[in-house]
Amino acid sequence: MPSPPLTVLIVDDSATARAALRRAMEAPGSPLRVVAEARNGDEALERLEAVRPDLVTMDVHLGREDGVELTARIMAARPVPVVVVTSLSVSEPGLAFRAMEAGALDVLARPVAATHPDYEDARRRLVRVLGALATVPLVTRRRAVPPLAPASAPPPTRAQGGLVLLGASTGGPPLLQSILRELPRPFGAPVVIVQHVAQGFGVALGQWLRETTGQLVEVVQQPTLLQPGRVYLAPDDAHLELVGSGVRPGVGPPRGFHRPSIDVLFETAARALPRSAVGVLLTGMGEDGAAGLAALRAAGAFTVAQEPSTCVVSSMPASAIRRGAVDEVLLPGQVAAGLVRRIHLAR
Repeated sequence: MPSPPLTVLIVDDSATARAALRRAMEAPGSPLRVVAEARNGDEALERLEAVRPDLVTMDVHLGREDGVELTARIMAARPVPVVVVTSLSVSEPGLAFRAMEAGALDVLARPVAATHPDYEDARRRLVRVLGALATVPLVTRRRAVPPLAPASAPPPTRAQGGLVLLGASTGGPPLLQSILRELPRPFGAPVVIVQHVAQGFGVALGQWLRETTGQLVEVVQQPTLLQPGRVYLAPDDAHLELVGSGVRPGVGPPRGFHRPSIDVLFETAARALPRSAVGVLLTGMGEDGAAGLAALRAAGAFTVAQEPSTCVVSSMPASAIRRGAVDEVLLPGQVAAGLVRRIHLAR
């Protein structure tokens, strides 16, 4: 017996955008069904109560309102998975990521026009991600988790770390923001990040992290020498590769639907600077990063995974833990302190 469709409320002040999203989500074979639409906050809250959807898609510009405020109102009134689906705002590039601070699960780009040759691939990716996020149990984002037992000291032959590698996907931006805020400025090692983000949002993510954390964050657009005290972020449609003591964009094909791929970053680091690296795999959907973290650990790096029960989506760190790729499992609030300890020990 087929599963019932996952129901969706579209919130967007553009009738054209709502129609395009409905067409994309209700194509043959899609598990999604649009049960209501709303143009503004009042309509959204009213229809949310009436139809009780599995998922809300949210634009960030709703006339005089914005999706940040409305997401916060929804999470306070009746928590439900909210996904920002929008076009990039050049005038306020951090708005979509502020919606994630308010409780949205992810930021996705509106699909390209139906006449575009990439439309079908973009539509399928959108449906796949929305379908997965519609079933995310929100309680895991708010549940108190007992502290983990202190990790034992690593064997003396293990790397102590002079390079930090962070990989994240769904739910990652607010967590990366928190970690970077808690690190000293300047931090005693370069930090290299791959965060899965919709095409067109990479520069906006870098600007938002720079403005909200005080760290020197740059999106890597060309081969760059790594320097302590700087944060290097993957661009949104290229891999990030460690080569020698530098980092560069990579133009290889996607790995498991992802470009940039966390596995590519971790695997190139395992070849280039393994014993100086600390690899950290955070919240995310799928298995990207698990094989790379295993490669890092096998090469002598120290490896960390976020405690799965604290993740927005736990499958990435859980996959790494199942592989035996992880030296230490940390709560989100422990990650920055753990990195400071490792870098301090390396001096």
